[in-house]
Amino acid sequence: MNFPSSIWTTLREIRKEPERVKDEVVRRYHSPVYEFVRRQGLAHEDAEDLAQEIFVRICSDGFLSKVDPKKGRFRSLLLAVTRNVVASFRRKELAPMRDRRKTVALEACDLPTEAEPDAEFDRLWVKNLMAQGMGRMRKDAATSALKLQLEGRSYQEIAGTLKKSETEVTNYIHRAKKRLRAQIETLIRDYSGEDLQEEVASLVKYL
Repeated sequence: MNFPSSIWTTLREIRKEPERVKDEVVRRYHSPVYEFVRRQGLAHEDAEDLAQEIFVRICSDGFLSKVDPKKGRFRSLLLAVTRNVVASFRRKELAPMRDRRKTVALEACDLPTEAEPDAEFDRLWVKNLMAQGMGRMRKDAATSALKLQLEGRSYQEIAGTLKKSETEVTNYIHRAKKRLRAQIETLIRDYSGEDLQEEVASLVKYL
């Protein structure tokens, strides 16, 4: 099987370096998964436990052997697994006299080629991409200006903080947004492979 993008290549190394692979996948994608689970009404501890279960499943060699990355985006696959694990937790939550956190099973499931879209998950996904993209950008006045804007500061406030004119701030932010867009596209290419433009188009409304 040919894996078209580096996240799949990374996952296929699970047998050789299981801890490194899991750590890398969790580092990249834990934030949107955890936040999405929390917004299903789960407490912090339960949400952390379920996020861990989700990544255990994604990083399972047996699970990967049943997945064809050509038939769906990694984002859609992760959403489908997340929904399945949350639903499993909900079923077990209703069972009496059980410790919920110790009985979440990763039962076999048939994952759809494309999970039904979820606007909330996509917003969290883009938020995570933006945070990663900003982290990759060199620290300069343009990046600082964009960071302040993303925090809700006005152009006048940013100019005062950076001791620059509002015109300079406008130019800084314009340049930084172009760089951020390029970083986000690089991050998307890492998990979507040949479907880059389609994936960008599906997420651009949240940028």
